[in-house]
Amino acid sequence: MKILAIGDFHGKFPEKLIGKIKSENPDLILCVGDFPSSEKIRKVIFKHWTNKAWYDVVGLKEAKKLEKESFVSGLKILKKLNSLRIKTFIVWGNSDFYKEISTSKPKSIIPGNYDKKLKTMKNITLIHNRKRQVGDLEFVGHGGYVDITEYIKNPIDKDKKKQEKRLKRYKKTEKKLYNMLEKLNLGKNFVFLTHYTPYKIFDKVKFRKSPMFGKNAGWEPYNKVIKKYKPKLVICGHMHEYQGKRKLGNFLIINPGPAFEGKAAVIELDEKTKKIQKIKFVR
Repeated sequence: MKILAIGDFHGKFPEKLIGKIKSENPDLILCVGDFPSSEKIRKVIFKHWTNKAWYDVVGLKEAKKLEKESFVSGLKILKKLNSLRIKTFIVWGNSDFYKEISTSKPKSIIPGNYDKKLKTMKNITLIHNRKRQVGDLEFVGHGGYVDITEYIKNPIDKDKKKQEKRLKRYKKTEKKLYNMLEKLNLGKNFVFLTHYTPYKIFDKVKFRKSPMFGKNAGWEPYNKVIKKYKPKLVICGHMHEYQGKRKLGNFLIINPGPAFEGKAAVIELDEKTKKIQKIKFVR
């Protein structure tokens, strides 16, 4: 089985990358999310970080406009992905517009969600908190926003109530993940698809303009899950600074690199032995 791993489009799906995907002709595409462009919003967030909400800085009228632009850019990517006519499993990224998102943003500026739009895209299947099977292989997804472990170990919230609220949300997300995995009754051959990286794997921030520069932006519950459930393969994204493979103990983790830079990964699995035969990074 040939799997193409991809993600972190942020509003760009280079034609050269589309051509490479077509020439590889994978059996399955696994996508780690982050479809829309959020660069304008991110710049405001980074500038004001914990001092003020970005939508209060720019005003609700401008915020609504920026959210709409972001939404449309991501929808275009999803449509392009669907047009490839290749079976595709996706999870949401932290920048995506999805139904279950917990946000403090005013509802008036949110243009909608992608969940409804996916219903018209026959080649794309959302596997967030779900399991899908292809042959003898199981694919399990967990995406969307999480409070990264660094925010908990070294609290970024100046207000104690906000710290407590974030910690409570962190623990709740972790518990929901464990509950989901227990219910799925996983076999020996499953692939774990996430948006965020495990803690201290592909997660040290190298972007100097980020307030998180030099810190780790992974999520430690994934480390625990990987060691407990022993996936055949872990595919993650989120961190644009990285592309490659790492190991957590004996478990292989792949970051395909950001699609907006034309990056992806091609993984070939032996369908009988379920062993990885080859990994090729598209650069």
